Amino acid sequence: MFKKKWQLSLTVAFASLGLLLSLQFSTHKALEKDLNSQNSEALAAMARNLTSKYYQLIREVWDLRTQLKLLEQTADQNKSVLEAMTREQQKLSIAIGSNTVEGPGITVTIPENDINYFGYQDVIDIVNELWNAGAEAISVNGIRITQNTFVTPGEEYSAILINGHKVFYPYVVKAIGEPAALDKGISIPSGIIDNLRVVYKIPLVIEQSEKITLPPALPPKFEYSKLVTE
Repeated sequence: MFKKKWQLSLTVAFASLGLLLSLQFSTHKALEKDLNSQNSEALAAMARNLTSKYYQLIREVWDLRTQLKLLEQTADQNKSVLEAMTREQQKLSIAIGSNTVEGPGITVTIPENDINYFGYQDVIDIVNELWNAGAEAISVNGIRITQNTFVTPGEEYSAILINGHKVFYPYVVKAIGEPAALDKGISIPSGIIDNLRVVYKIPLVIEQSEKITLPPALPPKFEYSKLVTE
């Protein structure tokens, strides 16, 4: 009797264990299926999110490239404007004689002569001939000639006043420009140089040079002009 009860109890125990194992296996399968389903959905959502971010980054890259291109264009335009302004400033600086300049050109030297003929008007004529021949900058005895320059006769017969400063023989006129053009332009028949040589027998000398240096002009003095301020 005891043996039958023990066998029955053992059978019930094994049956219960089998049922529990079966239930655990079924639960595990269901859970695994549920997790797999959740992982697939999460991966799909992640993929969609990554795709959205990918295209967003592409748009941002294109926007940045567009901005960079605009900045480069603006920088090029600003550079061009700055270069143009710099060139104009340099031209203005040369024109008003505010800086030392150098370049090719010619030197006209008028030595003292026996008849002592050479006056302030001859200086003016030579300077004008040089301007007409294409000179870009001129000096006389180291004094830069600008639109504010005035040349007058001195008290002494052999002296000339340039901006109030006395200059004497030898008179040295220097001009920057294309040397051959300046030489040809100032040596035209019946021109100032030709008359000084032929008529007045002044042994002036013209030399072409690859490099001539001219000093800056002295700043003009304004005694009567004043700025009008509102």
